[in-house]
Amino acid sequence: MLFRALAIGLILLAASPALSTAQTALSTEAAGSDPRHVMIPAPDGRTIDLSVWTAPDERGVIVFSPGFNSTPAAYHRILSAWVGHGYSVIAPLHVDSLQHPQHADYDNRAAFATRIMDMAVARSVVRATHPGKPIIAAGHSFGSLISLIEGGAVTAAGAHGDPDLKGVIALSSAGDIPGLVSPTTWEGLDIPLMLITGDRDLVPGFVADWRDHRRPFDASPAGGKTLIIFEGADHEFVDNADDSDFALVIEATEAFLDAYATGDADALARLNALPAPDGVSIERR
Repeated sequence: MLFRALAIGLILLAASPALSTAQTALSTEAAGSDPRHVMIPAPDGRTIDLSVWTAPDERGVIVFSPGFNSTPAAYHRILSAWVGHGYSVIAPLHVDSLQHPQHADYDNRAAFATRIMDMAVARSVVRATHPGKPIIAAGHSFGSLISLIEGGAVTAAGAHGDPDLKGVIALSSAGDIPGLVSPTTWEGLDIPLMLITGDRDLVPGFVADWRDHRRPFDASPAGGKTLIIFEGADHEFVDNADDSDFALVIEATEAFLDAYATGDADALARLNALPAPDGVSIERR
């Protein structure tokens, strides 16, 4: 089956990452607007570059997976807002990033499997260095697919969900990738989800109809699911949103984080009552 053998082999190795390295590296970490880079030896012999933003008065931790070819730094606008709200962020530099020093050594199939491993290692680092803190998975585009898998979605690569996750924030999606995503993929996504997309959210070669991005919301079990659709928003909306739209993204995601990471009943009420301004639709299941 496509992806399965490579993915399973890597994930089995990921059960015991070099956490002592992470504990040592993070022991003197300071909060700030720029991330600290922590290099973690990977079970498959690579070194994973983790960007780590530590929040003051930390409420929880977000493990973030960037879009294909991208970097954690490209998402500074939204990540810094979450950090300022009390959520530390740990984000790997995946091998498909154009800035990864070994980018040319990996094809797309290997990039998928190593992303799964990267996020398993990142979550293990969170458990070791932020014990007891709630964990939320988040990602953009290809990274959102990885985050949805962390949350319980089952692809042709098998099940790699983490029962410790409190929820998933998906900024757009990678679409229904043939041979990987099946009609039953989203049935396992039985935790809270916030999915943000737009009616111009197209991905050449992958998403020809922006409505494809709805599927994790529509086809997963109901309960704690929120879908926000911005009129005119494209696939890079997380970066190019104007100030008013971006403010709504931050308001919505921070209410989601507080509601499901920390169990804040007032935040849940705000999330469920969040009004949709002109040009925006909000759906809930």
